[in-house]
Amino acid sequence: MGLVAQTIEGCGIPAVTLAMEDGVEAPRVARVPFPYGFPAGEPHDARRHREVVLAALALLHELDVPGEVRLPFRWSGP
Repeated sequence: MGLVAQTIEGCGIPAVTLAMEDGVEAPRVARVPFPYGFPAGEPHDARRHREVVLAALALLHELDVPGEVRLPFRWSGP
């Protein structure tokens, strides 16, 4: 995903990537503390999915330069 985001950014279009681990090589990274396969949160939690996506998209306005931000969410499942 990082390579795709870099290519999009290279065309002048800001991009943000959701990542579950540190050190992702992408221009703008929204770091989420969720297990692999669940980048927007627990299954069937549409409200949380929306919150995560909106928080990630907000980074397009908040980050003037590439960087990584940990989003303030927690996984509440087992």
